Amino acid sequence: MTNISAETEQGNFEPVESYQDILDRDTRPVPEIFREVTHADAGCGPIPASRYTSADFFQLEVEKVWLKTWQFACLEDDLPDAGDTYVYDLVGRSAIVIRQADGSIRAFLNACRHRGRKLVTENGCRGMVRCPYHGLTWNTDGSFKVNPFKWDFLHVDDSDFGLFPVRCESWAGFVFINFDADAAPLLDLIAPIPKHFERWRIQDCYKSAHVGKVMPANWKACAEAFLESYHVLATHPQAAPFVSSEGGQYDVLSDHVTRFLSPTAVASVLAGTGLDERGRIEAMTTVGSRAGTGAQREVLDGITARQYVADQARELVASKTGIDFDQASDAEMIDGIAYDFFPSFHLWGGFAQKICYRFRPDGTNHERTLMEVMLFELAPQGQPKPTPAPYRLLGPEDDWALATELNYLSGIYGQDESNLGPVQEGLRALGDGDLQFSRYGDLRCRHLHRMIDRYLAA
Repeated sequence: MTNISAETEQGNFEPVESYQDILDRDTRPVPEIFREVTHADAGCGPIPASRYTSADFFQLEVEKVWLKTWQFACLEDDLPDAGDTYVYDLVGRSAIVIRQADGSIRAFLNACRHRGRKLVTENGCRGMVRCPYHGLTWNTDGSFKVNPFKWDFLHVDDSDFGLFPVRCESWAGFVFINFDADAAPLLDLIAPIPKHFERWRIQDCYKSAHVGKVMPANWKACAEAFLESYHVLATHPQAAPFVSSEGGQYDVLSDHVTRFLSPTAVASVLAGTGLDERGRIEAMTTVGSRAGTGAQREVLDGITARQYVADQARELVASKTGIDFDQASDAEMIDGIAYDFFPSFHLWGGFAQKICYRFRPDGTNHERTLMEVMLFELAPQGQPKPTPAPYRLLGPEDDWALATELNYLSGIYGQDESNLGPVQEGLRALGDGDLQFSRYGDLRCRHLHRMIDRYLAA
C-alpha cells in the first residue's frame, strides 16, 4: 500500500496513510491508548526567533516556567539507602534530594542558612548535612543540628532554622522536584502518562545508561530536535529507509503532556530508496534499532519488515527478561512512542528499550543546554533490578560516538548535535525575524511555546 496521494501542484507529496492505518495491519491487536487521536490544532502563527536568543526572555522563562514546573531530578533507585543524597541544579538554583530513615524521600534547598554556601556538591551517602564553610550542620530530615558558634546566634531559633523544603513527589520510581510550593500535584499534571506506562511495566525498569553533554543551543531548540520526525530524512539518512518521516501521529493528551507515535519498518516515500520488504529488514538490522542489530532470524518469503523486526524484538526482550511478549502489539515492540511532560521530561513507551531525555539550561546561559540521555530496560523477571548506571558527562570536544553504552543511538546524537550550533547561529542571524513552523509535524513544538506563553501570562 502506498503512503502518498497524487502529486500536488508544488511537486510535493501529501501523506494519506495514517498511523492508524498502519496499526490496522499489525499482527496483534493494539492497546486502546494508541487509538486516542486528538487532532489538536496549535495554529499556524509565526514564532519569533528572539525567543531563543533574548536573555530577557530567558529570564522570564526562569522565573515563570523553570521555577514553577515539575523537574525530573533522579530515580528512587539512585537513593537506595537512608542518607543517600542527589544534587539537582537548575537555572542557578540547587536542590538536595535525600532518602530519609523511614524510606521516604525529601528535598531541600541546597544552601546554608548562615552565609549561603552550597551545602552539597557531590552525590553520596551522609548521616548529616554539614556546611564546609563554618561547620553548621543539619539532619538529613532538614532539621537544624549543630552550630559551633551558638553563643553568637542567640537571636536564631533552632526550631525555625531548618533547611528550606522543596516540593518533592514521585511517580513509578521517578523523583520530581518543584521550587514552587503552590504548584499543582505532580500526578494531576503528568496524567495520562502513569496510566499508559503501567502497561509497559515502567516500574520494573532499571537505568542501563546515562550520558550527558552540553549542547550549543537554547533549551527549546534542543528539545524541539526530538519533538518531530521530519528531520529524520536529512539528519539521519541511515534510518530514513525504514522510518516514515511523513507518517507519524502527534497528540496533545493534556496541557502538560504530548505524544508522538512514529511508525517503524514501513516505506517512506520521501526517502526514495525503492527498497522492498527484505531490503528494509537488511537496512534495519545493519544500522540497528530497538529490535537489535544483525539478522538473527530467517527472513521468510512474504513476511513484512514490520512483522520481522517486531518478532525479533519479542524474542530479544523475552530472552533478556524471561517475560512472554507474544501478545504485545508490533507497535509496542518497535515503534517510536515518545511522550513529553512540560517542559523538559521526555520518555519513550513500549516494551523494548525505553529512551529518556532531559533538557535544562546550562546554569543561567540561555544559549547552552545540558542534554541527558538515559536508557531503561526491563529487569529480568524474578530478579532484583540492577544498580542504576552511573552518569557520564561528555566533554565539549567529545563525540557522542564515545558513549558506546547507548548502543546504536551513539551514532545518532552526533548527527542531532551537528544541527544545533548552526541552528543557534541562524536564530541570532534572524534577529527580530520569525520562524514558520509546520502546522501538524511541528505540533508539539508549537504546543511547547503555547505552554510557555501560558506560564508567562500567569
